[in-house]
Amino acid sequence: MFTNALLSQHDITSLIRDTEQHERALFHLAPPPLPGTSSNGDNPGTQSNVSATSTVKTPKRRATVYGQRQPKSRAVAAVLGGDLYNRTRQESTSARIKGELDVEVLLEGAERLLAVYNIPGTTDRIALLRSRHRQLTANIKHYEAKVDQQIEDLARMNGTPVSDDEDLLPYEEDADDATASARISKEDLAREEAEIKELERKKHALTERVNGMEKDLGGLLR
Repeated sequence: MFTNALLSQHDITSLIRDTEQHERALFHLAPPPLPGTSSNGDNPGTQSNVSATSTVKTPKRRATVYGQRQPKSRAVAAVLGGDLYNRTRQESTSARIKGELDVEVLLEGAERLLAVYNIPGTTDRIALLRSRHRQLTANIKHYEAKVDQQIEDLARMNGTPVSDDEDLLPYEEDADDATASARISKEDLAREEAEIKELERKKHALTERVNGMEKDLGGLLR
């Protein structure tokens, strides 16, 4: 069996009985890309001759969608496919630079892996992580909008001049309102600043929770 596997081009999984789908994935790579335009496209005959000669002399490494360099996790790459595998690698690279990850891409990759190698309870966990991520994202947007609104209100209060000419106002009660607002402006500013700091603290805490989820998902796909 071992000699036949080495000397022949048979699928190794055909020599093993009762193989599972996730076991067969360990011995397969993603399908090669469609043939594209090459520099020798003008001379198809020459190109075929060169390919035939090189095949006879020394067998070359099989081309895949990942280029000349094969991925380390071949089974994972075969299950994810070229596009999604490259997206997860790009997300990991950009995450190291920006500190962010696309959670949806990682969750999609995890679901594809589970379709081949199912782990009990992981499907429910992925659904919980997706729901939690969406809720945290909505909370972050809510607090960001609230912080922006508070900053605008604070800037408007700081930029509103207090008039000393009370007689220029059309009504006496308007003058009283202006005087009252002038008296409590410092308290309002202090309260607004405290609210802004509290919202920023909550936003930072939510961001940390999202980053923790992204790290867990990144470890799951390794």
